[in-house]
Amino acid sequence: MDIDASAIAESWLQSFGAFLQSGDLAGATSCFAPHGYLRDVLIFTWNNRTLVGHKQITTYLSETLNRASITEVKLDTREHLAPSFGHVTPMASGVSSGFTFETAVGHGEGHFSLVKNENREWKAIVVFVTLADIRGHEESGPEKGVYGGHTLAWHDVHRERSEAIERDPHVLISQETNADHFIVGAGQTGLNVGARFRQMNIPSLIIETTARVGDSWRQRYPMLTLHTIKSHHGMLYQSFPDNWPTYTPRDKLADWLEQYAISQDLVIWTNSRALPTPTWNPILKRWSVTIDRAGELVTLHPAHIVIAAGALGVPHLPVIQDAGAFQGDIIHAAAYDGGKNFAGKRVMVVGAGNSSADICQDLAFHAILREMPQH
Repeated sequence: MDIDASAIAESWLQSFGAFLQSGDLAGATSCFAPHGYLRDVLIFTWNNRTLVGHKQITTYLSETLNRASITEVKLDTREHLAPSFGHVTPMASGVSSGFTFETAVGHGEGHFSLVKNENREWKAIVVFVTLADIRGHEESGPEKGVYGGHTLAWHDVHRERSEAIERDPHVLISQETNADHFIVGAGQTGLNVGARFRQMNIPSLIIETTARVGDSWRQRYPMLTLHTIKSHHGMLYQSFPDNWPTYTPRDKLADWLEQYAISQDLVIWTNSRALPTPTWNPILKRWSVTIDRAGELVTLHPAHIVIAAGALGVPHLPVIQDAGAFQGDIIHAAAYDGGKNFAGKRVMVVGAGNSSADICQDLAFHAILREMPQH
């Protein structure tokens, strides 16, 4: 039987869009399968939320739907986003499509996947919505490369822009601070945020504790390779080359981040850290924050501070009873520098996560006896 994906998607979206625009909460929820997912990124609130099932979706939309003011809901016909029929889960086939819409604050984009229920009705197993642009602050797109009505030396243009941002950044993208440690701010998240803000013409300064962008990866164990395929860890505006490895090695990722910062014209202070604790001026609506920039203290007054803390904290090495009686080395995986340092030794690797599996593999390659206990 032929499936008309466009007709199915159009019919479902007409109903869903009409319910959203009229504020019909029950109708909007009825468009989902009983255990369907709603993934909201900045449409209904300024947070990222995932809701599962009719009860959660109903509760969430009851507080947010009318405020969002959804209008102009349309199918997205761009390549790879137009309606299509195929696998929507490993076990089920259905119809998927992108769509666009407007909200009270900006332009929205979304994607849905539909399957038939027992009544042969098409229902959404997942609907994803996200804010693509804030109205009045849309991304600027590529420049022509002509400045001041004629060509200028790029290094002069870039220097002047960087100096203006350094004098008065509107946004400071920094590391999380506490008494003991600082988490790098120019990793993937910080760079992506900086690149997005640059396209929105928001002057942003990135603070980075290490000597080079990418050092947060260079300092990890040498044979590290990302366990996700390259399409899962791409950066905004700049895709990996077609001949890039499917799984990215540590050093290639570090170098990619470094050149990404250059290509995206980001302003970054390396060997720098924000000192505790920024103070807020409610009258000027500005922060005062002191930056240790390679030993020189600089005070800045940004309107916003973005904490690009990442997903990992400082290494945790548990207290081991009678550890002093052990004659060998006890290290955290973060300090592992390759199997060659353990030649001729017996090694115990505690844990069975990604890092421990990588380290055991490396030790095996160097013909070292190893154990990997987990409890």
